[in-house]
Amino acid sequence: MISVVTAWLNSPELVPAYERAVKGAQVIIIDNGSDAATTDALRGMVDRLDGIFIRNENNTGFAAANNQGMAAATGDIVVFLNNDIEAFGDWLGIVAQLKSGGLYSPSMLMQYVNGIPVMYLEGWCLIGYRADFERIGGWAADWQGLYWEDNELCWRASRAGLRLEQIPLPLAHLSNYTTSKTPGAYDQSAANRARFEAIVREAQQ
Repeated sequence: MISVVTAWLNSPELVPAYERAVKGAQVIIIDNGSDAATTDALRGMVDRLDGIFIRNENNTGFAAANNQGMAAATGDIVVFLNNDIEAFGDWLGIVAQLKSGGLYSPSMLMQYVNGIPVMYLEGWCLIGYRADFERIGGWAADWQGLYWEDNELCWRASRAGLRLEQIPLPLAHLSNYTTSKTPGAYDQSAANRARFEAIVREAQQ
């Protein structure tokens, strides 16, 4: 089984495309303090998909919500997926063929940190075996805001011996669609970058 974990804050207009994309998986929605209309829409979708709905009255953050979803997941493979996506083919069939021992995403990027090139998989669609995520301790739940949590997770994964692999998937990401609507989304970005740079710098000493 594949478990799809999605943290969601408002934007109910995204429900139809998302629902079509995730049919066939165990869907776990973490409602991170959405308004009443969105919450109703999410509950309805989760009921139709026979999924799991978790409600937080306040926005706990991307990383913490992902850990909540992972704790509820029962699939061998877990997909951390943004809500602002659209599928154009059987992407879940591709995911089902992936092997353990690595993390996967349709998007791999590189950041130079303290002059060191560091590869990472973008967190809008990050895939791996639940046992591998659990082995590295999941997401760093104390990180606030958005951005750099995926860098930190992939850094730990690499150091634990997990592969980072980019794979083609028939998925489109509406980049920054929801981030631009999330109050305070960018507030911690600089602090998160500094924190990650310190982690890399310490590891090189």
